[in-house]
Amino acid sequence: MIPPREEVRAMLGQALSEAEAQHARRLTELHLELFDSDPEAERALRGLVVDLSAGTIAAGAEIVTFLAPTHFICWNCCGLRFDGMGDKAICPNCGEMGMLIPSDVIFALARVKVAL
Repeated sequence: MIPPREEVRAMLGQALSEAEAQHARRLTELHLELFDSDPEAERALRGLVVDLSAGTIAAGAEIVTFLAPTHFICWNCCGLRFDGMGDKAICPNCGEMGMLIPSDVIFALARVKVAL
């Protein structure tokens, strides 16, 4: 699945806001969790990040991707992502039922690295 341009733009905005909050001169690394293992989805995501970061302090940042090890998220209270068996799982943090991460969620910003 190819990530929507608007979602990549929103993620990049979030990363730039984090860099700005740290008074960074440059955003040097974007660490992105992938929920879609299709290599085409990763290629498309990388291309959009490069395209949308042109002219910003994120231009030229290293894009570090890794497959998300989790399949569930707790929407009840804590936002914890965790693995489980089958299509149901109990949150190990709060004991509530976790929800499968929707299949249309392709990636998430995990963290950024900046140069001050």
